Amino acid sequence: MPVYVLYEGRLIDKRYRPARSTHAASDLPAPAVQSFETYASPVDDSTISSHRQRDRDLHASGSYDPRDTPASFRRAKDARRQSNKRSAALA
Repeated sequence: MPVYVLYEGRLIDKRYRPARSTHAASDLPAPAVQSFETYASPVDDSTISSHRQRDRDLHASGSYDPRDTPASFRRAKDARRQSNKRSAALA
């Protein structure tokens, strides 16, 4: 008796299933789990225990975390800072 499997959205006979080049631990989708250390908000001392709470707290206070800015923004900021140092040294 043939056994069928669902492969790329279609049913095929199991013995004709092509071999994979990369092997995942499971074929089932799984969420990405990230650890988050709880901390007290520097703005109002409330407890921040998730990324969403952190984002809301930063937005409510009108601030941002420099680590969240794109690398191109940080490089441009560093270039401006170096340029300003050279200008101040010449004056």
